[in-house]
Amino acid sequence: MADDARRIAVVPAYNEAETVATVLAGLYPLVDELVVVDDGSTDRTRAEISAWLPAGGHARMLSFDRNRGMSAAYHHAFTDLRRRLQEGELNEDDLIFTVDADGQHDLAAFNDLERITQEERLDALLVRRDLTTYPRYKQLGNQLMSRWATLWANGVQLLDVESGYRVFRLGRLAEALEYYRGYRYSETVEVAIVMSRLGHAVSNDVLVTVPVFRSRTRMKDVVIDLVAIPLAALRVARRRSRDRGLRAQQWSR
Repeated sequence: MADDARRIAVVPAYNEAETVATVLAGLYPLVDELVVVDDGSTDRTRAEISAWLPAGGHARMLSFDRNRGMSAAYHHAFTDLRRRLQEGELNEDDLIFTVDADGQHDLAAFNDLERITQEERLDALLVRRDLTTYPRYKQLGNQLMSRWATLWANGVQLLDVESGYRVFRLGRLAEALEYYRGYRYSETVEVAIVMSRLGHAVSNDVLVTVPVFRSRTRMKDVVIDLVAIPLAALRVARRRSRDRGLRAQQWSR
């Protein structure tokens, strides 16, 4: 695994005009490339991003004309990174960080996250958030969702499967895109399950503080995630079963 892997941050943003520029400014010096995705914001978020973007710097904006959800924003950015990997512009060991635009992710932990990813030879480091400042119902909901996800995660213990603060090795993330669908906020739980089921090295036990509590998820999103978890596991199982069958046919010829 390359010690000189590039750091690329992906930041989805929807109606975060009050915080997005501050988050981007704090993140910019920590990475080799910053990709922010405006998810069809209806406030001044896109204007704030455009005003902040350094001329000729290593940051760029992708955008949707209408709101399509966080999962779609991530998929848009990840698909573009996969294309660049396939074209040889990026390396499979480059590290992809995902950071929310609302300021809830502690950037002071950024260097430690990279160090742990490299030292433990991880393919995905899913940060475990310190949720002690969250409302009790949010803590309980997160615990139940994570336990449900663990049942489908091929032996990987998931302690905070809904965390959006993560580090991925690009080659493994590109592979996971083949199995991930994503609707509204389900990208976080789906990618965790897919990468675990594929047998990649996944960790979800690095605890990081949360500077501020912000949450837009509703009961509808909880139901979507509960259903998305087993569906993601089944997609991996079916694809792998099909691939084994194809290999068996080839060997029998």
